[in-house]
Amino acid sequence: MRSTQSGLLQSHLCELIIVDDHSTDAAFRIGHELAARDRRIRVLQTPANLGPGGARNTGAHHARGEYLCFLDADDEIIGDFFQDAWQMMTDHPEMLAVKGEMEFYDPIKGYILPVYDPRHASVVLSSSCGIVMAREIFLRLGGFPEDPVFRGPLGGEDVAFMQALMAHFQPIGRIDRPCYRVWSTSQSHVDRFLASTRLKGDSFEFVGLHADQQPAGPLQRALASYLEHTAERVHTRTMDKIIIFPSD
Repeated sequence: MRSTQSGLLQSHLCELIIVDDHSTDAAFRIGHELAARDRRIRVLQTPANLGPGGARNTGAHHARGEYLCFLDADDEIIGDFFQDAWQMMTDHPEMLAVKGEMEFYDPIKGYILPVYDPRHASVVLSSSCGIVMAREIFLRLGGFPEDPVFRGPLGGEDVAFMQALMAHFQPIGRIDRPCYRVWSTSQSHVDRFLASTRLKGDSFEFVGLHADQQPAGPLQRALASYLEHTAERVHTRTMDKIIIFPSD
């Protein structure tokens, strides 16, 4: 698997956790075969199919390392992204997360969504892949939302998590070179996004909004609820660290 191999090539790797989201294919068996070859690999299985958000939460909560990086099954990390991110956070201790540039490849169409396309930045900043973050801030946010509405055809758990991360944990470092390659196929999230948008001058617009995407739709309500909840968590856990000494 190219995703696993690209992860194992990273410097500073503590472990690589494969989460089988109660799949019906051979993923769980293949994961154990890979783990038998490399002791850095651990395999977990969710008790039921939880979707992307629940699967990532499962892996993150079992992780033993200080930092997290999410890698989807079909994608790959480019170069030694961990080394670059670690160096940036070492040089800038105020940074608790580093986002790398992403590229998008379709095995039939070739490279898609170039950097000059105004939709490129929107997709990169709404993806939780291609980012190295301190596990501490993931836990403070409470992880990805697991509301069933995010498991619809539009997804949205990545957008919600990234909005919360960017709202509460700036500055986030940026690496301009491609650090993560998305392998896009027909009906993938990227493919559907491109099909539902069109360029308009220096920006883009949606051709038509799904009912869930309407301002008062279920997806927007779930997003607002998640962002409110994460803000409360971050504020509460920050206050917990403040020690008030009694005056003399």
